Amino acid sequence: MRFIVDTMLGDVARWLRILGFDTRYSRGYSDRELLSEALLTGRILVTRDRGLYAKARKASVKAVLVESTTIEERLAELSVKLGFEIRVDPNASRCPECNGVLERVADKSVVRDRVPPQAYNSYDVFYVCTVCGRVYWEGSHWVNIRRIAESSRRIAEEMKKAYRLRRSQHTRGA
Repeated sequence: MRFIVDTMLGDVARWLRILGFDTRYSRGYSDRELLSEALLTGRILVTRDRGLYAKARKASVKAVLVESTTIEERLAELSVKLGFEIRVDPNASRCPECNGVLERVADKSVVRDRVPPQAYNSYDVFYVCTVCGRVYWEGSHWVNIRRIAESSRRIAEEMKKAYRLRRSQHTRGA
């Protein structure tokens, strides 16, 4: 799955990239640009804008209207609506800043001058973005990343249960 995300959901764009999805995002995209890019590249448009969502549907653009408010709920909602698993794997993640592919560094001495000394001495595995050159490692912030992912998975399971319950009640009432 590849995405294009509207300006209201920058946090979602970053997270989709962390989850490994090719995700385009810019604060400068107009609605017309979002729709055109989604249509031309086959990307799924992710938006909170009901008007943009309606335009996308009318233009035969695959789109998802995000109605949740927290990042955990938003990721869960997308997971349920699109059928993907919320799984964090730094080997599959993309650069959260620019969407570039991350490459695992074979020899950490390559990044010695590009990371804080404490990080260099504490970690052996580093990733470099092939586009912007940013360096990443599984530092203490990964505890929070994994916590949010786990919370999102739990919320997604609850959403699925609620959906199944509504379907079974609707089926029995029909």
